[in-house]
Amino acid sequence: MIIERATKDDHQMLKDLWKVVFDEEEAFLERFFSTRIRYEHIFVAREEGAIVSALHALPSTYLQQGTEHDCSFIVGAATYAPWRRKGIMGSLLQAVREAYSHPITLFPAVRPFYEANGYFTTSSLLQFPLGAREETSVEAFPIVFSELDRIHRKAHEQDGALLRDEEGWKFLTDGYETIAVQDGYAFLSEGKAVEAFTLTKEAAVQLLGLLSERQVTAVQTLSTDPLAELLGQEKAMPIPMGMSTDQSMRGVYIAEQY
Repeated sequence: MIIERATKDDHQMLKDLWKVVFDEEEAFLERFFSTRIRYEHIFVAREEGAIVSALHALPSTYLQQGTEHDCSFIVGAATYAPWRRKGIMGSLLQAVREAYSHPITLFPAVRPFYEANGYFTTSSLLQFPLGAREETSVEAFPIVFSELDRIHRKAHEQDGALLRDEEGWKFLTDGYETIAVQDGYAFLSEGKAVEAFTLTKEAAVQLLGLLSERQVTAVQTLSTDPLAELLGQEKAMPIPMGMSTDQSMRGVYIAEQY
C-alpha cells in the first residue's frame, strides 16, 4: 500500500471513489471537482496503482481573536468497502498531519473514529425547541453572500470560526433552504434551523417569526446569540460541531462545508 499525494491523472479515480462511497449526485460531483480540486492537497492510498482510499485536505482559513490563520479542512474521506477496517484512513490522516504545520479540521461523519485519531470537538451549538410564535409581517431579505459572511464573522468574533469563501457560501445556500433578515440568517433542513445566527435582539425576533411561519421545530445557535436569550437557555441541548487536531482551536466554530 502506497500513501502519497494525488496528481491530475487521478481525476477520474478520485471522482469514481467519491461517487461510489457517498452515492453522490453527478451535479454535485461536477461542481466540486471543477471548483475545489487541488491535487497537491489530496492524499491517496494506492494498491497496484489503483486508488482505494482518499481524502481532500482543502486549504482553509479560520478567524480567531480578530486574526485569520491557515488550516486544512478535510472532506471526501472515503475508502472502498473491501479495504475498510485495515487502518488505511488512519494512515491518510496521519500523513495529512505530518504534511502541514497548521491545524487540521473536519466535520465528522463518525466522531469516535476521529477521536481515536487525535481529533477533538472544538465547539457546540445549542439546540432549542421552537413552538408557535406570534405572526409577523417581516419579509425575508435577499441572500447576499457578503452579508452572510459579515454576520457569520461578527457572530463568532469572541471565539472564532472556520471562514467561508464565496464558493463555500454558494455550496451551503444551494444545499440548504436559506432565509435572512437584517443582521441574521438561518440554514434550514428537515424542519430544523441547523445554523441560525443573529447580531441583535430585533434580528432574532424577526428571524424567529420567519422560522415559525415555516413550521421549523428546532433552532441551533450559539449560547451568546440573541436567539438563545429569547428561546430560554434551560431548554437547550448541546450539539457537537467540527473537530481539530490543535488545542489552540478550542472554541472555534467548525461546521460542515465545502
